Amino acid sequence: MTNSTVFQEAVYTTQFSALQLRPRTLLDLAVNGLARYMAEHLTPFPSFVHHHNTSVVVRTVYLDYTPPDLHFADAPWLEMHVGMVASGTGEWLSLTVDYQAGDRPVARVRLILRVVTVVDPSSLAAQPGRLPESLLARFPADRRQPAKAFLGQARAAPPFPAGPQLFATQRHETTLTRTHCEVADQWSFVEMVEMATVARERLFETLGPSNDVVHQAIGAPVRRLIASYRRPMFVFDRCHTLTQAHRSPDAKHTVFEHTFQTPVGDKPHLHVWEILDAV
Repeated sequence: MTNSTVFQEAVYTTQFSALQLRPRTLLDLAVNGLARYMAEHLTPFPSFVHHHNTSVVVRTVYLDYTPPDLHFADAPWLEMHVGMVASGTGEWLSLTVDYQAGDRPVARVRLILRVVTVVDPSSLAAQPGRLPESLLARFPADRRQPAKAFLGQARAAPPFPAGPQLFATQRHETTLTRTHCEVADQWSFVEMVEMATVARERLFETLGPSNDVVHQAIGAPVRRLIASYRRPMFVFDRCHTLTQAHRSPDAKHTVFEHTFQTPVGDKPHLHVWEILDAV
């Protein structure tokens, strides 16, 4: 039987901005939760990769904050409750992490994961695959869902219809280094979300501190973040980030949209949407 995994983390200053828990903090803890859940209920992650020749890639991230936002002085500990469901075919997994500070809900993260088969143990090159039957068997009926449910969640769409742009599209180029990557020299989904939040805050420099949208970009907390990973990028790839923003139809939120692509490519590798409160 697969159950939930619960663990705690003592809070420290670098987990927080002046406004809230940082998105990368929550995603780091989500990966920690994934590894703990697998070790407790399936198999440790190194065994998953090197013994079962199986791994997962993140297709979609959904991060939702619960207001009011938690600040550093509010609680000494975070508690994470981790659960996982699988598709009946074993091709998809969904990890849900609920974050609490005492009895207070803080946030929820959902990761939609595509199972892959490792075809080269040295480079960890992989192709679409499915869970080995011995691991899939550990998910009881109430922990399985139809594959089409995962497909719908994996195909993230813009959270609101796009309205008029609030400023001209901003462009920035970065060379991915191993700081941005994981063990296979492929981008880390956590670091790419961090690049999106940096692109938003960079507007303070590119648009100027007197711009009304900049006040929004650096002065409002994130309410929701969605990231849709289309095609991976690798170490030393040149990455172009395109950032734009628009209001939600009810004018209660501002959506900052970040598109990541190569300098010569016309197809996006990653979309990130940050939904912030209007201020």
